[in-house]
Amino acid sequence: MQSITETTLAADREKIRRLPVPGTWAYLDRLDVEAGTSVSAHVSAPASHRIELLRLGRRAVIDPAASMDDDRTEAVVLAAVDRPATPQTIAPGSFVSIGGVPLPSGPLSMGLWVRLWRIPVVDVVQVAWQALMAEIDYPHRARFGLLVDHLGRVGLYWGDGGPFRHEWLHMGPPVFAGRLGEWRHVAASADPQRGATIFVDGEAVHDVAGPLPLSKPAGTPFRIGAMAEHGEAADLLDADIALPFAGSFVLDAKAVKDIFTRRSRLSPSDLPDEGLEGFWPLDEEIGATVRDASGKGRHGRILNHGTWMVGGPDFDPGKRMPLEYDPSADPGHGHGLRLSSDDLMDAGWPVSATFEIPADAPSGIYAVRVQLAGQAVADSLETAFVVTRKKPRRPGTIAVLAATNTWHAYARRPTNELAVYGLTSTYYSIHLNGRPFYHLGMKLPLPYATPFGYESKRATATGSTHLVRTERHLEAWLDREGYAFEFVTDVDLHRDPALLKNFAALAIVGHSEYWSKEARQGVLDYLAAGGKVVSLSGDTLSVRVAFNDDCTVMECRKIVFEPDARWLAPDMWGESWHSSDRKAGGTFRRLGMPPYDVLGMSFKGMIDDGTPTSFSSYTLLDPEHFLVKGPHPVVADAQGRIGLKSLNGSGGASGYEFDANLDRTRLADAPLPGVTTIASALGQRNIEWLGDPNHGADLIHWQRPGGGEVVNFGSIGAAGALPVDEGFANLLRNTLHHFAIEKSGAPR
Repeated sequence: MQSITETTLAADREKIRRLPVPGTWAYLDRLDVEAGTSVSAHVSAPASHRIELLRLGRRAVIDPAASMDDDRTEAVVLAAVDRPATPQTIAPGSFVSIGGVPLPSGPLSMGLWVRLWRIPVVDVVQVAWQALMAEIDYPHRARFGLLVDHLGRVGLYWGDGGPFRHEWLHMGPPVFAGRLGEWRHVAASADPQRGATIFVDGEAVHDVAGPLPLSKPAGTPFRIGAMAEHGEAADLLDADIALPFAGSFVLDAKAVKDIFTRRSRLSPSDLPDEGLEGFWPLDEEIGATVRDASGKGRHGRILNHGTWMVGGPDFDPGKRMPLEYDPSADPGHGHGLRLSSDDLMDAGWPVSATFEIPADAPSGIYAVRVQLAGQAVADSLETAFVVTRKKPRRPGTIAVLAATNTWHAYARRPTNELAVYGLTSTYYSIHLNGRPFYHLGMKLPLPYATPFGYESKRATATGSTHLVRTERHLEAWLDREGYAFEFVTDVDLHRDPALLKNFAALAIVGHSEYWSKEARQGVLDYLAAGGKVVSLSGDTLSVRVAFNDDCTVMECRKIVFEPDARWLAPDMWGESWHSSDRKAGGTFRRLGMPPYDVLGMSFKGMIDDGTPTSFSSYTLLDPEHFLVKGPHPVVADAQGRIGLKSLNGSGGASGYEFDANLDRTRLADAPLPGVTTIASALGQRNIEWLGDPNHGADLIHWQRPGGGEVVNFGSIGAAGALPVDEGFANLLRNTLHHFAIEKSGAPR
């Protein structure tokens, strides 16, 4: 038996049907670009264009009198290249391509468990199929296949390996109509002399009289979850699959019934001793390799990732599993693989431009701009990235953490006007098949990760954002004030949690919602060693993510308590275990690692409906607190308020999303020991909330009993208040002074 690495996989030669990409798109090979390295841009553009490397300005972005055009004008073009039109395509869709020698001619039986999520859709053609298992390259090389059509019928194609002939396609009843989301066992057994039978759930549903054509290898790979059309994998399955098999034998009704009855307990020994050609247990639960347990070496490879850890036909995902549950120790969990026609982890476009980042480049937010010939700068496409430095250039330096995980989580979100399936995967959208996205590729465009602009018309009306510009507000303010800082990203902290020991303080900013356990532990370790943390973020450290080994795929299994197709409601909580580490997913609070253990507070609420009155000021509750008294006096207005203004949301510094003390979220009766509440957004109405629906952000100082010190401003809008609200600015100046960080002339 050949090893998996020795077997030539058909997947290495696969081509997948390609779909056009309208408009202009771009992505970078990574968002964390260390000074002294390079960044590559991958561009799809319908016309000739210029690609520019931008160092963003740090004045207009915090000048309330400046416009977005002023901000764009201030950006410095460090390098540029001109390119001709480069329209690209994408090839989304996950399936399994089987390697090894072709299945032999003669009798053949095959089957698998299927949980169909989407009936094939008829669009510009009159017949639509999804392939369950097939060796078909329509229309010229068609051998055999199990198919589902647009009426929910199961069909068996049995041909001679030559051109597709419709009289050789045998359709059974519509067994999937009205049965989406249910596991069903589908099998077929064919004898060229005697005929064929299609079975569903162990029962014969359609007989085909013999004789049948002599099936010869068609010269196209055997695929699970796809067939091909004109040489490209197509007709992709939107379903979960389990326990596929194929054998050069004939199965009678009793044998198929036994296979169905065994359900997840099926093993190679339950199939005929002679002639088993492939048996794929799908028990890897991670990676792209699918092992053939038949001994014939027909190992498979998953194209476009797929989704593991969805359980098999005996698993009830509606069980509210305890967090101690170990799926690998549960014989009833079984093994399933979810295949989706819009799975895409890497657009795979060629490099359009590579830019070198000098070793002495200032750390911070940069961008790549793509401007079509004749296009106004304001209409061009800009995508942001971070120039990082993990070791500061001078003592007393602040590490500023860019919330790049959150950029990925949100920034491909489709609009009502445009959804390019395969390019619009976020944790806030759903697959074409209606299932949540659990995996996001890191090499795909992020159209909303723009340094210039907002995510929607509503956000534009209030000037509020939760991506990129929040980090820019703090960057520009620190630079103006003369504090030394270096940027790091979420991925940097995940890969090297100990990097924080190099810095005098950590500043968390923006919408720092999605964290890996490794990054979270890095902050805890830093605090335990006496570290200093200031948080100018909202909905902070809320949801766990995990990464594959090279950090090109980010995984998140987000649970909710009410039905919502984007996430896992209680009837699907059994799918909340990550495939990357077999550990439970969801919120850190659910996992027993609440954000307040790290930062003193946790998520309180959200308010951003496009009205200026949504945002709120803070009322100073402890005017005698040492951080209020000096060295820079924090002066409130006549009503005792600070944070009345913010560049990130009109109407005040508490807004978009915000965090608060445990008593305000009703997670406890009082704030944590050691917490002093300096100010609160009193009476602020929430759209979504925990606890009190009429309370916004809290602003706290926390002397942690476990070591270290935290000042938490509690709002996405906090950084935007620094340039325009002197009370807020002085509070941060006092915080940094208390942390023994003094102005030293930050490098430009």
